Amino acid sequence: MDARSLTDAEDVIEEIPPRTVRFPAVEYNGTTWTEITLRPLTIEMILAAQRQKGQVEQAVAMMVASAGIPPQLAVKMSPKVLEHASEYFARFLPNGPMAAGDAPPPG
Repeated sequence: MDARSLTDAEDVIEEIPPRTVRFPAVEYNGTTWTEITLRPLTIEMILAAQRQKGQVEQAVAMMVASAGIPPQLAVKMSPKVLEHASEYFARFLPNGPMAAGDAPPPG
């Protein structure tokens, strides 16, 4: 690779569309919920979620912020909803450095 290709490189960040997650009915505050729409995370949402104590709490905080839903509704949902939300959120999170003692990936 020559020096020109390094200095002329650019990153293009494309908009990530929202994702709707449908699930079995959940009753909360007199309303029946059967879906939520996850919207792209902001760095502010990620930082706020990181202040939560555990990995599940962090994922719930991101889901609450992204979908604009009350936390009391989020905790009534199936863990499968959180799993789908986490898959959507993964594209917004940086790949962290390996922890001490982790083996590098094979290959």
